[in-house]
Amino acid sequence: MLPPPGRVLRTGPIPFANDPCRCSHLSVTNDLIAPLAGANHLSTALVDYLLHRSISMSSNLRDDVLIGSSNSFSYFQLMNKKNSGSLDQHEAMSVNSARLQYQHYSRKRYEFISPCCSHNHFFAVKVIFDVKDPSIFSEVCVYDSLRRTGRRTDAVNRHAPPAQYLCQLQLFLAQFCFVGLPQSEVLAKNPEYILRNAVYAPCPVQENGHDCALFAFASVLHIVHGHALSAVTFTQQNITQLRDGLNTVLTCNTPDVNTPDPKKFLSSTFLWSFFPCLSEKENDDVFLKLVYKKSENTSPEVQQSKRNPAEGKQADEVLTDIDSTYRPVPDDPQPEAHHDIVSDPSVAYSLPGPATNIVEVPRTLDDVFTSMFMDVPTIFEDMSQVDLAMDKYEESSGVRVIIAKSCKGRSRLYLCASHEGCCFRAKFGSKQGMDDIMLKSAFCVPYHSGPLVPGGKRRRAPKRRLRGRLKHSVELVMSVKEADPVPKDVMRAAANHQKKDVTYNQSFRAIQEVRFSRAESQLVSFQLIRSYIDQFLEKNPDSTVRAECDGNNHIERVGIVPGIMKRAMRLVRPVMSLDGAHLKSKWGGTLYVASVKSACNEIYPVGFAIMNENEDEAGWLWFLELLRSTIDILVMDHPRARVAYKYFSFILDRQKGLVNALQRVFPDNHPCFCSVHLARNAETKGGKKIAKLVHSLATTFSGYESRRCWAEIEQLSSKGRAYLEGIPKKQWQGTAWIENPSLPPRFGIVTTNMSESANSMLEKARSGSWLDCIDQILSIMLERICTLREKHRGRSGVVDEMRGILETRWNNCAGFQVWELLENGGIFRVCRTSRGPTEPERSYVLNIREQTCECGKWQDHEVPCINAIAYYKKIEKQTLQYIIDNHVSGQYKFETVNELLKDNIIPVCLETISADGITLPPNVVKRRSGRPKKVRLRKRTRFAHDPQKSNIRCSRCKKTGHNVRTCLRRDGGGNADLDLS
Repeated sequence: MLPPPGRVLRTGPIPFANDPCRCSHLSVTNDLIAPLAGANHLSTALVDYLLHRSISMSSNLRDDVLIGSSNSFSYFQLMNKKNSGSLDQHEAMSVNSARLQYQHYSRKRYEFISPCCSHNHFFAVKVIFDVKDPSIFSEVCVYDSLRRTGRRTDAVNRHAPPAQYLCQLQLFLAQFCFVGLPQSEVLAKNPEYILRNAVYAPCPVQENGHDCALFAFASVLHIVHGHALSAVTFTQQNITQLRDGLNTVLTCNTPDVNTPDPKKFLSSTFLWSFFPCLSEKENDDVFLKLVYKKSENTSPEVQQSKRNPAEGKQADEVLTDIDSTYRPVPDDPQPEAHHDIVSDPSVAYSLPGPATNIVEVPRTLDDVFTSMFMDVPTIFEDMSQVDLAMDKYEESSGVRVIIAKSCKGRSRLYLCASHEGCCFRAKFGSKQGMDDIMLKSAFCVPYHSGPLVPGGKRRRAPKRRLRGRLKHSVELVMSVKEADPVPKDVMRAAANHQKKDVTYNQSFRAIQEVRFSRAESQLVSFQLIRSYIDQFLEKNPDSTVRAECDGNNHIERVGIVPGIMKRAMRLVRPVMSLDGAHLKSKWGGTLYVASVKSACNEIYPVGFAIMNENEDEAGWLWFLELLRSTIDILVMDHPRARVAYKYFSFILDRQKGLVNALQRVFPDNHPCFCSVHLARNAETKGGKKIAKLVHSLATTFSGYESRRCWAEIEQLSSKGRAYLEGIPKKQWQGTAWIENPSLPPRFGIVTTNMSESANSMLEKARSGSWLDCIDQILSIMLERICTLREKHRGRSGVVDEMRGILETRWNNCAGFQVWELLENGGIFRVCRTSRGPTEPERSYVLNIREQTCECGKWQDHEVPCINAIAYYKKIEKQTLQYIIDNHVSGQYKFETVNELLKDNIIPVCLETISADGITLPPNVVKRRSGRPKKVRLRKRTRFAHDPQKSNIRCSRCKKTGHNVRTCLRRDGGGNADLDLS
């Protein structure tokens, strides 16, 4: 809403760059007007005067829009030369005082628009700066009327006058507005930082060399009113007419003392009328009549400016401009300048038009509105209460109102949408020095005028104002639902908790708004990563944390291995699973995870890393080197002398980059391949039966069973056998551990299920930004340690799972026979009794001293196999409890688990960290490989044998069990009704 004429709005403690639109008063002298008469250059003072009259007195300029003086270049140069450490005490005090006032402009986003005079040439600039934006300058545009289009580049040359102006602006922001902030150091270190995104924007081109000032003025005028400039927004002819019109108006003689000075009432709408895009603004015909009623010698250009710019304008368009000019209301005193035209106080609203054609519209008092808001003044705490009150007003009166203007929760203007061209308006806002919100009756019109808006047979019901009101429902759904919210969830939550009946589309838009706001917060979160890392290292001193950025400060990699893992890795099974997974946030990324198993067969994440690249060899090299530099036991020699490899083994999924990286970082550690991934690959070559046989080959230590599986594979598919034979036996086949005793034990781990379980455990963390992902993963790790510690607290002895296995073996070995082969040699032969008429008796050789058996399970699991149990039971005469206490490895005891869970990670509080102002989000340049969905449809071919149960439907023949790509009717051939199995 506009203030009455003569009232000047102020924003901030001090006008930015001598803002001409927020200064108290500007005047113009005849010396400044004289150059308008010929082909002369204009002064900066005249341009500032025109800006003051066209913007400050005509529109409610947003407080985040700053208009610079056309002489701001000299102002910036003068201020930048000052030094707070100067020996001149007066200069030092003035600099410190200016900094205190200009720091107001570092609190939020500002849009700086200014005509600039540099090297005797005018141009316009538009700079959007925000201290919370990682790039600081989100938009830098230069509008130069002398620059021709069609050049090879639109970048601003560093030696051009606009570049010099922008650099002075950057230095001014660094020294006065951003002082004390990290952004100030960034701008000070790189004096040309602002030129990175600076471009020449399209704008009209002048045809002479002396109108650049008016072209810059017109460009600023259009930008302020939200018009995108192009080469045809206005022309040289418009500028020439403006120049002649200004000369005529400002030099007009008014000998009559009753006629005011035209320079005093120079109207903004008079200036707008010369431009096609701005001429739709309502013209100030009162001013034109006062100026021209005694002037008979009027130029054609000025006569043209008296035309009615709103002619042919629709009523609904007039409604949007109803607040662009101050209008008198019945209860307000009428301005004296209007008395000679508007003499009837009953006229409440007049359509735009010539001053001699005032249209009187009958009006009706809104009794409901006056009784609710005006008879008894109501004070509201915030705008949400105003919205509820206006909802009640709509229900009671049957009138639909719309929000015409809203200013960040501090003021709001409502207009009537039930009548065409209605004069109703209700203004809510806070008074000076007050935080509460109330109705501003001086700016309200509690009357309705005009006919009702015509309705139709299919007229849609009026939409309710729900923007921003469904956020609570969306957040409520997100708090109780693990998956992403859907519109139907929000509809139910709004109906149950807010008593609002909302549509599907409204719920969908509310979800999108919440996601967008979270994305904005995620953007800022990248500047907190370095501070988070520093605090994590302070609280966890032995940890290894690395973060890397590219040359433009875009973060590329972050890796964390907590310090407690150095000790914990000595208390777990020495088989580490490695796998990667994609992050699901807007910024993407790949999560690398290393995990192991505890004595209780429970997943224990070791470390993780987030990288911008896809899962490749370079990423795995970086992560594996991080693990090796932190955990020394990974490359420790194996305690068993017969094992030729290092202590830890690795199990992986045969990802090419991982295989190569593992060979380079851990060349002396034994790698194993996941049997499930091998089975899936073999399934594509020979079917599901081969997949089952692959798992049997990976787990069995029996040569007889292995030969039988190979024979079946040969019968099913020769391609499948060739694929499996191409993989080294020592990396997946169980019999390799019998043939080669130097291989390290696997502890029965033949798949990467622990990695898949870890990825599932971290599923929720993968949906946030990098900082959220890091914080949630560490929280999950420390919470899991706490949970397992409470679960196993006070327990001792062998874990329950292994105790059950040993008891079963004790019972099943009752009929076994044990024979000593060498006297005092520790070698025995164990004969197993057959468990059926078709099963032959089997015998195995047992080496007690080396703790090995031909069945392979003793040396692989480090726990007595059934043959060893038979020896201890029949030869040594030991009890089961004695065997459990003395012959089971510490890898299966609660004491080891409790020692493992003794230490924990110390978390970082996000409320105590601050942004560095430098780190930027990862530079995502291409779509990431792999399936982007969290939940995917696995093994769709399982429906091929029964198409009726398939959820796949062909879009060509409408049958189930196949899609259009595999349809037999494709290309006009075949019968789609055939069995496709």
